[in-house]
Amino acid sequence: MALNIKDPETEKAVRTLAKRRGLTLTQAVRHAVRSELDKDELSEAEKERRIAEGRARLKEFYEKWDIKPAERSMTKEEMDDIIGYDENGMW
Repeated sequence: MALNIKDPETEKAVRTLAKRRGLTLTQAVRHAVRSELDKDELSEAEKERRIAEGRARLKEFYEKWDIKPAERSMTKEEMDDIIGYDENGMW
């Protein structure tokens, strides 16, 4: 059975993953697809456990470095202003 990927962006991503992990292209595709399928199969309890674990680690990080969490997320426009992009995407 063959799989023919005609999307250059997808092909590049698979090749990058394969190179980084020292895998064949087939192994890279298998690894990526299996990883995504495994995520779908997590129980709700496991998802909640992982979220709680992540929040606890983030809290530890904030406390270690004496950081206050942001009260709100920045908008795309605010991020662009900080970076210096204008309406044409240039500095």
